[in-house]
Amino acid sequence: MKNVLLIIKKEFNRFFKDKRMVLMIFLPGVLIFCLYTLIGTVMENVSPTIPDDYMPSAYFYRLPDDFNDMSDLFKPQEYDSLEDAKSAVTSGDLDIVVEFPADFMDKYGSITPPDVKIYYNSSNETSFAGYSLATAVLSYLNAFTINSSADTFDLVDADEQATSILAMLIPMLMFSLLASSCISVAPEAIAGEKERGTMATMLITPVKRIEIVLGKIISLSCYAILSGLVSFLGVILALPKLSGGLVNLGAFSYGAGTYFMLFGLIISIVLLMISAFSVLSTLAKSVKEASAYIGPLMLVIILLGMASMFFTNPSVGLYAIPFIGSGIAMSAVLSMTASVVGVLLAILANLVLAALMVVLMGFMFKKENIMLKK
Repeated sequence: MKNVLLIIKKEFNRFFKDKRMVLMIFLPGVLIFCLYTLIGTVMENVSPTIPDDYMPSAYFYRLPDDFNDMSDLFKPQEYDSLEDAKSAVTSGDLDIVVEFPADFMDKYGSITPPDVKIYYNSSNETSFAGYSLATAVLSYLNAFTINSSADTFDLVDADEQATSILAMLIPMLMFSLLASSCISVAPEAIAGEKERGTMATMLITPVKRIEIVLGKIISLSCYAILSGLVSFLGVILALPKLSGGLVNLGAFSYGAGTYFMLFGLIISIVLLMISAFSVLSTLAKSVKEASAYIGPLMLVIILLGMASMFFTNPSVGLYAIPFIGSGIAMSAVLSMTASVVGVLLAILANLVLAALMVVLMGFMFKKENIMLKK
């Protein structure tokens, strides 16, 4: 264990005494925050693309006979109750609900005008378009008020909206960030030392080769985790703006268990990534060759992480597939639908495969034709 700590210390000295390496820890997070904030600002100014002939669906509650023509502009829907219709707006199955007061005709045109209520979902483009259309039509009559009471008329579920955006974006972003962090150090750590000739010197010291492998893997993982977490923080800070101002991070709260599961997933993903990249770096004889090997694998890993977006009701067995299972588990954790068994299975699958990679590297370090080839 003492020799492993010496290898870790050596690697840490190389990482943190190099200003460029330290800068690479924080630079991605800063750039991501600036880039995504800029994208979000632009997105806020982009009008929704809805077909010109689209007719919003609507539920009219107590629609007076004199206003029946208004329903021609919408697709009228039937529901058993007003509350059922409101729930449909929240879920996205219905665009708007227009509620007329019971005494509408009595107050219509009087000194005290009746108030018409229009319920909509701001996270749904067609719902917001339907709300705008209904408001414009009713405002044209100018004989009553619209949504003048203190009720809440935007039926968007803030918690569901925020968690769904996080569950969709974060796995893809985290896989990209963690892979980028790993690829920035893995080629240099082993192939770089082989290229400079320092690896041969290290191999003749009285240090077991498996201890060299463990020292390399642990130090590389610590660096990659730190870089990945800084980048993750940049994503979280930029997310409200990136989402066009729709996400309010204060609208929901994650418990300690959620953060613990996320951290466990991140740790296991990084260990697997760095182990896989290190195996390829061990095979290569130069940093350039190692980067050529790792590049395609990095793209595959990112695509596997993105695959989680296509599984709405995954079976438990899918969690056991490395990288794919981790993406599914991360999405489930962020959307608050995670199965503890599934998350643990994803972490265990990553750790088992990472351990096999470390064992493979141990065998590779014993092969002189691999470690000393020019």
